[in-house]
Amino acid sequence: MEYIKKARELGEALLQSPEVQKLKEAEEEIKKDPAAQKAFEEYQEKEKSLVTAQMFSKVVPEKDSLALIDLKMKLMRSHPSIRNFFSLQQGFEKIMATVNLTITTAIYGMPSADQLPLPKELKDMAQQLLNNISGGKDGPSMEIPEGFKLPDGFNLGNFKK
Repeated sequence: MEYIKKARELGEALLQSPEVQKLKEAEEEIKKDPAAQKAFEEYQEKEKSLVTAQMFSKVVPEKDSLALIDLKMKLMRSHPSIRNFFSLQQGFEKIMATVNLTITTAIYGMPSADQLPLPKELKDMAQQLLNNISGGKDGPSMEIPEGFKLPDGFNLGNFKK
C-alpha cells in the first residue's frame, strides 16, 4: 500500500519540522516545573478521556467539555510554560489543517474561493492559500453535487453565487 508508505513519510517529515521541534521543546520546559508538569498531565488525562469517549460515539456532556476549556484557561494563566505550549500547538494545528486540506483537494478537487462561505475580505486570503496548496498547478475543480444541501441552521446568506 503505497499511500500508507507516503503517510508515514509525511509523518516523519512533520516530525522534523521546526513547529514540532518547538512543540517538543515547550513540553520539556513544562517538565522543568513540577507544579506545571502535574497540572499539565491532569489536563492531558481529562482531554484523553473526552477524546476517547468521542471516538466511541459517545456524546460528551457539554459540562465536561466546558470544564476542560476552563481548566485549559486556568493553566494558561497560571503557567507561562503551558501557555507557550498551547500557543505553539495552535500553530501546529494550523499546519495540520493545511495538510488535511491539501489531501482533500487532491482527492475531491480544488474549490475556488467563490465557492467558500466566506466574506469578501477573507476570500482573497483563502484564494492565496488554495494557490499555495495547488503549487501553482491547475488541477480538477471541485464539483458541488446537484441537490447538495447544507445542514439545518447553516445559512450562506449573501455568500451564494
